[in-house]
Amino acid sequence: MMIRTLHKAAPVMLAAAISLATLGADRAAAQTVAISTLPPGAINNLQAAAIAKAVQEKSDLQMRLVTFNAPAAIIGAVQNKQAEFAYTSNEEAGDAFSGDNEYKGKAMRDLRVAFTVFPFRVGIIVRNNSNIKTVADMKGKRVGTEWTAFRQGIALWNGLLANAGLSLKDVSPVPTTDLLRGADDFKAGRSDAFMFAVGGPKVSEIHASLDGGVRFLNMDNTPQANSRMQAVRREYHVAPVQPAPNFPGIIGATNLMEYHIVVLTHKDASDDLVYKVVKTAHANKAALVAGHPSFGAFTQEGMAYPQGRLQYHSGALKFFKEAKIATGK
Repeated sequence: MMIRTLHKAAPVMLAAAISLATLGADRAAAQTVAISTLPPGAINNLQAAAIAKAVQEKSDLQMRLVTFNAPAAIIGAVQNKQAEFAYTSNEEAGDAFSGDNEYKGKAMRDLRVAFTVFPFRVGIIVRNNSNIKTVADMKGKRVGTEWTAFRQGIALWNGLLANAGLSLKDVSPVPTTDLLRGADDFKAGRSDAFMFAVGGPKVSEIHASLDGGVRFLNMDNTPQANSRMQAVRREYHVAPVQPAPNFPGIIGATNLMEYHIVVLTHKDASDDLVYKVVKTAHANKAALVAGHPSFGAFTQEGMAYPQGRLQYHSGALKFFKEAKIATGK
């Protein structure tokens, strides 16, 4: 498996390549495909790497990671046929496919879903000893804004804050560029909170570096709160998370914002290729969990989770029919 890192869509080859020696020399002629995702430090990167490793070990494909700072570039890599697959969120992909918000006038109508991976939870993180106890307490606090290299950050923050009837207009702005920079700004004391996925390696890093660690804010799980969040992006909703050893900052049962992670592909990708990747993921949950514990939430039935704004690839639908999995749109 090889990993390339691209920043702002400009290709930069990572200094080291990771080889899977156990694959053997007979794999040299195997078809090589790419999956685009976020850079190292984001949990998406670890999860995409787990899929790539499972595909390499359990099929006749070789899969490499290509990374971008921005979700728009991750998705655009598939739309523009720079990568066969993309590991991203259904809410960002939904906007891209529909031409909503930042994608207005530039809809990516060639996107298709290979399979739904699992629910994904994101929250607002503060210092554990902070007097910020609720989302409503975020009013007037210092928060990352602008997100020039990670435009998804604007929607994520507005969705999180909408839980309490707030938006980025109600906070004290701290201009930032991308997800990891926003987290580093918090670590350096330049902001009062940052957002990140539960279980992310960056959360673990910051939790270990601060006296008392960090804490995710508990969100309101009422119909009104969910409705406000879905006015930002329709895939947003609240879901509970329980404490776990790999979930620093979850100090008790905590409600976070949830959407779903999907593996995207292009409508012109061959049915055989998509079928093979979907079938490999379906048959190898143990290998995925070995790659990252978050795949404990992966289920075969959930692979065809209904995606309101997105369509499944014909190769995926072929496999779902054979496996007798109820299909989404």
